[in-house]
Amino acid sequence: MNLYQLGIKQAQLNYFKEKYSNDFQLGRISFVAKNHFKVLTISGEFKAEITQKLVHNDAIPAIGDWVVINNLDDFKLIIDILPRISELKRQSKKHESLNQYIATNLDEVFVVMGLDDDFNLNRLERYIIQITESRANPVVILNKLDAVDYYDDKVKLVEDRVVDVPIIVTSVTKNINVEQIKNRFYEGMTATLVGSSGVGKSSIANILIGNDALKINSTRESDSKGRHTTTHRGLYLLEDNGIIIDTPGMRSLSLSADKENIDNSFGDIKKLAQNCKFKDCAHKDEPGCKVQEAILSGVLDVNRYDNYLKVLKEVAFNESKTSKKAASEKKKEWKNVAKSNRKRNKVKY
Repeated sequence: MNLYQLGIKQAQLNYFKEKYSNDFQLGRISFVAKNHFKVLTISGEFKAEITQKLVHNDAIPAIGDWVVINNLDDFKLIIDILPRISELKRQSKKHESLNQYIATNLDEVFVVMGLDDDFNLNRLERYIIQITESRANPVVILNKLDAVDYYDDKVKLVEDRVVDVPIIVTSVTKNINVEQIKNRFYEGMTATLVGSSGVGKSSIANILIGNDALKINSTRESDSKGRHTTTHRGLYLLEDNGIIIDTPGMRSLSLSADKENIDNSFGDIKKLAQNCKFKDCAHKDEPGCKVQEAILSGVLDVNRYDNYLKVLKEVAFNESKTSKKAASEKKKEWKNVAKSNRKRNKVKY
């Protein structure tokens, strides 16, 4: 086992060699549960703790991170985090000015969606936007083809809505087209699976890993909703080549993305808008609006356009909340500083 097999990139290795001596070691975060960490090195997997400096700077390692460690008696001390090549995240509901990291240093992200009642194009587009924002490459897995009588129409809908993204149609329980997923892996490649609970992520991961490493619960037949199985994040080496990171199913995905990446994900709408008669066209009832013309002619799916507007509105709202929260926290910080200064400057006679 070497660092390249564990997924390190040359730029990250160069960064480490420039900043640190041979007294330090490199490892990759393989397990995260609250404040407990495990780090995978070429010598094995070890428990690890982080320095107070990292805690103070809100630099908390995420699953997939490459970290610099100091060897202590019975555990490893994490002293630094290497620059990330990608970081999949969403906006934290608990702390509005922070992001919640799902996984880092990913090459590809598999979006798993069921062809049964889990099928939701708008949600799929949201995942693609967030993955594009992360700098990883998205791949769509449409699972449970054995659970529906006709799936070709649904596959066509996905092809029309998600452009230039690979699509794999599978049945994990029937072992159909699973090899197409395996064939995407190569030495040092890191991927994760995202999607709702019960869509087959853990089943796919178990096939890739080569054993039943991940616990699997059945899906409720009443609504095709999954019971949450994975409650922590773990990194696993595959039988042949590559690495898979298992993450908990997400009931919701609060977007953390900029407008440029959203526009790129909706490239067809962006291209239409560029040809509107007026540069400030709102795409409602203005004359010469190419977006509305495309909707009326059937060239542009109105549901796709509605989702585009919804995504823009949500991101703007999240940015507004983040800005207000950050301003409030800064104001509180300066109040505490001023209060502390008054106490310090108060002279007693």
